Amino acid sequence: MSDRTIKISVALIACNGERYIAEQLQSLLDQTLLPDEIVISDDSRHERTYAAIAPFINGSYGSLIRYVRNPGAAGIATNTVNALKHCCGEYIFLCDQDDVWYPEKISVMSAMLDAEPEIDGVFCNSRLVDENLSGTGKSLFELRGFSRRMQKQLNRNQSLQMFLRKVCCSSHNIAVRQRALEYILPMPELEPFFCDTWIGLCVAALSQWRCTDQILTAYRMHNCNSSVPGQNDIAAARRARSRQAPLRNYALAQTLLSRCRNELATDAQVTARLKRFAVHQQNRSCYADNFLLRAWQIIKELISLRYFYCSNGWKSAIGDYLLHSQQK
Repeated sequence: MSDRTIKISVALIACNGERYIAEQLQSLLDQTLLPDEIVISDDSRHERTYAAIAPFINGSYGSLIRYVRNPGAAGIATNTVNALKHCCGEYIFLCDQDDVWYPEKISVMSAMLDAEPEIDGVFCNSRLVDENLSGTGKSLFELRGFSRRMQKQLNRNQSLQMFLRKVCCSSHNIAVRQRALEYILPMPELEPFFCDTWIGLCVAALSQWRCTDQILTAYRMHNCNSSVPGQNDIAAARRARSRQAPLRNYALAQTLLSRCRNELATDAQVTARLKRFAVHQQNRSCYADNFLLRAWQIIKELISLRYFYCSNGWKSAIGDYLLHSQQK
């Protein structure tokens, strides 16, 4: 347990995680700066996940672990909210059940929050590994195209500009201050829902992010991942559109604008950027099936420059034209 005045919580989101969760828990207990509590919110329908962590609960570090079992299958968003609500620390680290944290992760990211009391969130880089923790040769930042130039831009208080174009972080590498939960929670009930998109936009709009390129997590890639970050192939793009990602992003922006109206009232620039993002995502969700009309709609969005402020530029525009879902 830390001797620091500022207490640290880890919010571990679990669901059918018996295969890898013990290894993840051990990596949390091997940190050079131990957390003050590890909150495990379990959404499993069976007892195997609990059986995997029971030796830790009953062991010498059992006092650090708070186990919370959902009464039924609540889903990833509700499970994440449940974990966050039970955290008492000033610094809260989100944690997947199947990764491995390198020993200095909590120490490095806590120091980042210590250094800038005005910012509400930090995130780090990850090494992508297979199910046996063998490296794939890539990092998360490389896979997502989050370049050194973009990292410097984000660290110069341009978080929102970055996050409106692409989500730069992943929930397994995020740490936020307790006060950020005031505007992060409750999370919108949308399907599909990705917590890192919502948390990323909230902190970017109402505070700032800081990032480090230091690799502090082994992100385990396997068949049961809830999402595989940074997939850029055609199949992934087609799935994103079939899931109505632009319509979901529009709803996220509208929810943020509505919920944080008072907080955003003093920052007209942030409000304008969020409104522009909402317009762009709404327009993308309404493209015509007719390819000529769709081409004209996309050209108008390109002329407005919203593709370059609110999406991934030409790549998003070409993807919208070629891979537009034919299902309504």
